[in-house]
Amino acid sequence: MVNSQVTGGACASRSCAGCGGRIADRFLLFSMERYWHTRCLKCSCCQAQLGEIGTTCYSKGGMILCRTDYI
Repeated sequence: MVNSQVTGGACASRSCAGCGGRIADRFLLFSMERYWHTRCLKCSCCQAQLGEIGTTCYSKGGMILCRTDYI
């Protein structure tokens, strides 16, 4: 997971993989080869916002997981 700061109009055409909305936030996340609003990248099991609980996320069976649910 990468937390990036958007500069200028660099992400004007990027849409969030979670909600499908245009990403106009100051920060965005890049995970699983897709861009996300920081509020939209959540663990598939516990719904924790992954940008708030750490700098890594895990994937198993097509699900995005926090460390606890991955283990």
